[in-house]
Amino acid sequence: MNIGFFKDPLGVRLVLASLLIGSVLSIFSTGIQLVSSFNRQKQDATAIFEQIETVLADTLEQALWTFDFDQVNILLDGIAANEDITHVELISQTGHQWDRGTPSQSPVQQVFDLTYDQPDGRVQDLGKLRVELSLDAVFERVRQQFWVTLLTNLAKAYLAAVALLVVVNQMITRHLRNIADHVDETDISTDKKQLVLHRAKRKVADDLDHIVTAIRRFEARVVSDLGALKTEVVERRKSEEQAREALSVRSSFIGTMSHEVRTPLNAILGFLHLIEIDEAVPERQRHYARVATRASQQLLHQLNNVLEMSRLDSNAVMISTRPTDIRRLARQWQDTTTAAIHFHQKDIEVTLDVDPSLDEKYELDGARVTQIVTNLTDNAAKFTQSGNIRIAVRPTRPDETSDSCPDGGLVISVSDTGPGIDEAQRRRIFDRFTQLDAGLNRTHGGTGLGLAICLELSELMGATLSVSESARDGFSTEFLLTIGCPAGPEAQND
Repeated sequence: MNIGFFKDPLGVRLVLASLLIGSVLSIFSTGIQLVSSFNRQKQDATAIFEQIETVLADTLEQALWTFDFDQVNILLDGIAANEDITHVELISQTGHQWDRGTPSQSPVQQVFDLTYDQPDGRVQDLGKLRVELSLDAVFERVRQQFWVTLLTNLAKAYLAAVALLVVVNQMITRHLRNIADHVDETDISTDKKQLVLHRAKRKVADDLDHIVTAIRRFEARVVSDLGALKTEVVERRKSEEQAREALSVRSSFIGTMSHEVRTPLNAILGFLHLIEIDEAVPERQRHYARVATRASQQLLHQLNNVLEMSRLDSNAVMISTRPTDIRRLARQWQDTTTAAIHFHQKDIEVTLDVDPSLDEKYELDGARVTQIVTNLTDNAAKFTQSGNIRIAVRPTRPDETSDSCPDGGLVISVSDTGPGIDEAQRRRIFDRFTQLDAGLNRTHGGTGLGLAICLELSELMGATLSVSESARDGFSTEFLLTIGCPAGPEAQND
């Protein structure tokens, strides 16, 4: 007999549940049997009253009528001789009284009226006979019977529970364990052994057969899906490898072409500049040279953006932070923006607002920050027709500190009085190849890469770049760059 299921928690719970149910049923069955036995024994004990009435009553009445007191004593002794009789009392009409046993308050008693039928038809009352019956012996026999009956029923119930568990284990549980062990195997392939239950074949399939069939179908689907998945993985790996190769080729091509294009473009810009400053060249041709110079500079700027985006995609952009004099850098931004305004030939004032509470130096990559600010000021100069462009540098407020610089950094803002940016456009302004005027009547050039480059560069430096939801001081647009940490005391003194 396989008793391994007794070591299993489920088997133990089944045993305990079976024993509990068997115990309850045994106690219930024992109670029914004892109640039935008690009623039967009580009925047997009280049958003495019928015997007294049918057998002794007439003899006792005759003895009293004839004053045969010896016979009365014999009859009363015979009644009291019954082990269940506790007290017998006879009181006659003549005043005679007989007692046998000890009086008690037993609820089981009966009083017999003793009479004599005279020849003339009259009925003469002779006295009363009271007989008290004790059920103690009945209770004692029932108590003794209780333990025998209970133990017998418990033994039957426990044996039936164990036998039932053995049958259930043989017919169901062991097969379920085999199914669980089979399903638990991690290796699912075409070489996996098929699930088979070791039992006699049946003409009609039962629930276990349905489970086995379902598992076999499931395994077949899994094997099929795994094969398809492996094929897809191989194809995806090939596609990824091809994509990496294509990206490498593209990056190499863009770098090479950028170099090859920028070299002659710089030469073109140089010759155009010579034409502009040569007073011997007629004014009309010098005007053409200035227009060509602006177009060439725009082309060079877009070319640099494409190259920078390619380097970002290739993770080739490195960030190098060092203590930087932010005031000197801010003045350079103002000068560069003023030159951009002159390039666009617009009447725009460029102002610089540097907070006097700034530290002398901050840890940041000055070249990359300058690249971001220059892109922002170029956009401001491009979209602003008149008014002001303001470059402001201030320390961060308590609500603007970041995890990278909990002690505070600085905020660089570029504001302009241009047309502004509505909410729908503000959500996608930093997306690649996105322009605010991308319609057919677009008035400004560009590839839509400038702000995307600024955002990715700021993320590389651990900074944040955002657009203010509400402009202030008359400005319609404000970009905020939060970056940098104050440099240490040694750097401050350098």
